[in-house]
Order: sequence, then structure tokens, then C-alpha cells
Amino acid sequence: MPMKHALVVDDSRSAQFALKKQLEAHELVVSLAASGEEALAFLEHQSVDVIFMDHTMPGMDGLQALAAIKRNPRTAMIPVMMYTTKEGEVYVGQARALGGIGVLPKDVQPHVLFDMLQNLGLVKDKRTGVPPQDDAPRRRASDASDDAQPRSEPPPGMALAALMNRIIEDQAALRVELRRERAALAREVANELIEAQADRTENVAAAVQPATRPSKTLIAIAAFFVATTIALATVTWSVFRSERAPDASPPPDDAVMHRAQVGELEVALHSEKTQAHARYLQSIDALQWAMNQHASLPFDALPFDDERAEELRDLLERLIALGFHGRVRIESHLGEFCLVGDESSGYAPAPAELTIDACTRIGHPADDSASLAERQSLDFARLLQSSPLVNDSGIRVELVAHDRAHSLRQVPFPSDVNRADDWNRIAQHNNRLEYSLIANDD
Repeated sequence: MPMKHALVVDDSRSAQFALKKQLEAHELVVSLAASGEEALAFLEHQSVDVIFMDHTMPGMDGLQALAAIKRNPRTAMIPVMMYTTKEGEVYVGQARALGGIGVLPKDVQPHVLFDMLQNLGLVKDKRTGVPPQDDAPRRRASDASDDAQPRSEPPPGMALAALMNRIIEDQAALRVELRRERAALAREVANELIEAQADRTENVAAAVQPATRPSKTLIAIAAFFVATTIALATVTWSVFRSERAPDASPPPDDAVMHRAQVGELEVALHSEKTQAHARYLQSIDALQWAMNQHASLPFDALPFDDERAEELRDLLERLIALGFHGRVRIESHLGEFCLVGDESSGYAPAPAELTIDACTRIGHPADDSASLAERQSLDFARLLQSSPLVNDSGIRVELVAHDRAHSLRQVPFPSDVNRADDWNRIAQHNNRLEYSLIANDD
């Protein structure tokens, strides 16, 4: 197993070396930094698998350094554990809201540190696979096997970050390649249509050539094909001529020119269909964008209430008018508010002048719930159950209620936010609905 690398960020030399000694006992390579700025400079050139971050340091404090690490795509995937004397649920919530994985006290017990490192895949339990001593009790058949293969180790943080960057670059290159392939495919389809039309015309001409000893029936069939072909060519040319500019010269009677003109009409029809479908998709995208522009919710609002039911009715009517068939997916994300109160009397947003440290809780009363029933009004439920806009339109409505662990932030929390009103203003942007309009492939 390759040795893992930890970075300890602390302005106290004694705290640095105390944690360094514990980590080296687990065979980790340990680097030290005395400030947030020094840690960021170190990470510009070095990769690590875990960071232990003190809170109170001169200059950039621990939470500011944590926010800076998570903003940088190169370092965002590195696990950061706050290592501090600061305690309290509010501090833990604030650290997690900024991207930290948790908080360890400065006097952390060895077994607690070991469990944390093991959960991150940075150490293995050395007791696994140790043969029993002669005087040890023999293993029963029902006991877990000591010979089990060890679990695969997760890749280090920097490897994940590099992988994410590579995926983003590959996606950009793929989009360019797809646009190029679409253009080439359009040209191929146009050429195939022209060639296919030419082959059909030549086959008809060959079919009506008289045989050496033609019968009357064959002559009649040939005459019918000739008349039909001439009539079709006349109608096609009339349509094409009406589409041309007034000053266009009349076409020659040459059969090659006629085939090319018919091919041009088919290509034009195909192009119009393609453009119409593109306009349809643009309309769907515009509707989705408009719904998401004003989808944030007040702290105490039901995500799927009567007002949102009316908005959904209006959206469904517009989609039906566009001929939309597919899914309307609406996800409820929870904001992480600065709250005061308790479980018995309930929680409410903290007064504006309060500081973050004075909050009783960072989160949302529905943090641990993913129940739709708790976020849905009776009128909204009735709309989904009985409205023909949902049940007879070819449109399926999907609702998702995310708990705190799965709610996604639309607006990140800056590291310098200290007042409750500033914090809760950001939390309300994240306390929102997210609409996705997913059209069927056909």
C-alpha cells in the first residue's frame, strides 16, 4: 500500500507535532503549514490525501482557508477535517456547510483518529489477517474469515480532482466533436437523398422500355408509368418554381437537372424539419430556464403548496400547446439556515443582528426527511392525482424531496459571512425548487 500524505495546518508548533506524531504512527507522510496562506501555497505544488485545519490562525483563519480550498477545482476533492478546540453544533454545521467533513478536538483520542483515517481509506486495520496465538481460542466456523481479501482503497484526493478536471476537458472536446459530426451527417443525408431519388427515376425509366415482343398489357402498364412520372415531375417542378425568386430562369428539360431539383426539395424539407425540432427544443429550454429563475422558497413555505400547484398547471398547459411529451421533474432542495430555538418549541431564522456563532443550529427542520407528504399541500396532491393535465397529456410529473445530505447548493457561502441575515439570505437562495423538462427521444 503506497504511503498516504497528510497536511497539518496550525499556527501552534506543539499542536502540529502532537498530531504529526500520531499520524506518523499510522505510516502517513506529514507536511506542516503554520497558516491558511501557507497551506494554499503548499497545495499549489503538492498533492495530499487529507488536510487537518486549525480554526484560529493569524491572517486567513481555518474556515476561510477551507472555503478557498473547496473553490479551487484542483483541491476541492481533498477531505478537510477541522482540528480545533472550538466546539458546538453551530460550528460543526458551519464547517460542513463550507465543505469540511467534520471536526476533531485537539485532544483527539488515538482510536477516534484511527477510525477517521480508516473511514477515509488512509489506513488499514493491521489486526486483519494476524494468525492467532497458540493459547488463543480457536475460531468457530461461524466467525468471519481472517483470510478475506482487503477492501480496495479509494484513490487519493488529488487523483480525484485531476480526474474531475480531465472529465470536464473531455466533455468540452466531445461537444466540439459532436457539432462537427452533426454537420457532416447532414451533408451525408442530403447526398444520399439526391442519389436515392436518381436511382428511383432511372429504375422507372428502365421499367417502361419496351421489350422485344411486348404484350398489350405491358404496353398499357408502361404507358401508365410514363404518364404518372410526367405528371409527378410537372407538379414537383411547379412547386419548386413557385418557391424560386421571380427572376430565376426556366429550367431546361434535362433529366439530370430535374433529379437535382427534386433532391433539393427533399433536402429543404429535411432541413425545415430539423430546424423546427431545434426551435421546439429551444422553447422547452426557455421554459425550464424561466421556471428556475424564481424557484427559491421562504424558510417556512411548503415546497409543493397551492401557489406552486398553480404554477405547475400553467407550465403543463404551455407544454401541451408545444406538443411536449416526456417528464417534468421537480426537486426540492433544503437551505442551511442560521436558526434559533429547540426541538420542542421549533426552530426559526435567527434575528438579523445575531452573529453566526450565536445560532442554535445550522440547517433546516426537515434536514433528515425526504418525505413528500411533509412538503406537499392537499391541492398540489389533488392536481397530480386527478388533473387531465397530468393523467391524459403524455406528460409525467416526478417530485423529489431531498434531505440535507442530498440537497445541492446553488449559491456557496463565502468564508467572511458572519451575520445571521447575510447567511440566511444565501440559505434562502438554496432553499428552492429545481425544474427539469425531459423530452422523450421520439
